[in-house]
Amino acid sequence: MKLTLKPVELPFKVGDTVWVDQPLGALNEYPFFQGTIMQIILDANLAHTLVIRQPHERHELVISSAVYGLKPVGEYVGSPCVNVNVQLITLQKNLFATKEELLDYQNQES
Repeated sequence: MKLTLKPVELPFKVGDTVWVDQPLGALNEYPFFQGTIMQIILDANLAHTLVIRQPHERHELVISSAVYGLKPVGEYVGSPCVNVNVQLITLQKNLFATKEELLDYQNQES
């Protein structure tokens, strides 16, 4: 039996500093924040979990989401680390290279 891994592109990599379209703080006082990616956990959520019940020669495993572990930086330093879930299939846009990109995206969505 062979296992086929479907290629998927991950936005950003460990060590990158990104802007996150997600509230931060005990009272969500920041509508978004800047953080450095400390780890990325690849996830095959239940909708795409590979359960083999037939004797096929080849099976496909689809990684459909990733959990980014971020350490807040800049004006957000000192806040606790945050996990951000990103859907990879039909890429969910919630990590941005610059604050301007994040604000442009928020303006388009409203």
